[in-house]
Amino acid sequence: MRTTLAATCLLALAQVAMGQSVSSDANAEALTIRISADGVCHVLDTSTPCDELGRHLLSKHFAQNGHVHILVDRASKYELVATTLKSLDQAGFKKVGFVNKDFQ
Repeated sequence: MRTTLAATCLLALAQVAMGQSVSSDANAEALTIRISADGVCHVLDTSTPCDELGRHLLSKHFAQNGHVHILVDRASKYELVATTLKSLDQAGFKKVGFVNKDFQ
C-alpha cells in the first residue's frame, strides 16, 4: 500500500514539474504578429490582410492553442486592431497578447 501511494505521489510530482517547465518556455514558442498602419499583418516571412489573419494562420497549420503576440504600429487605427483580434478569435486563437515595443 505504501509503495503504491509513494509511486502515485512521485508520478503526480513529476507531472507538476513537467507542466511548470512547459509553461516557462511558452514565450519562446510564441508567434509574433506585426500590425502595420496600412492594414497588413506580418507573420514570420509572409504578409496578409489583417481581417484574414485567422484564416491565414489556420491554412499554415499554426496551433490554435499557441501563444500569439501582437506588435502594433503607432499609426494603426483602433478599428484595425479590433478587426485583427476578431479574426483571430473567430479562428479559435484565444491566447493573444500585446507586446509594447516600437518598430520601424
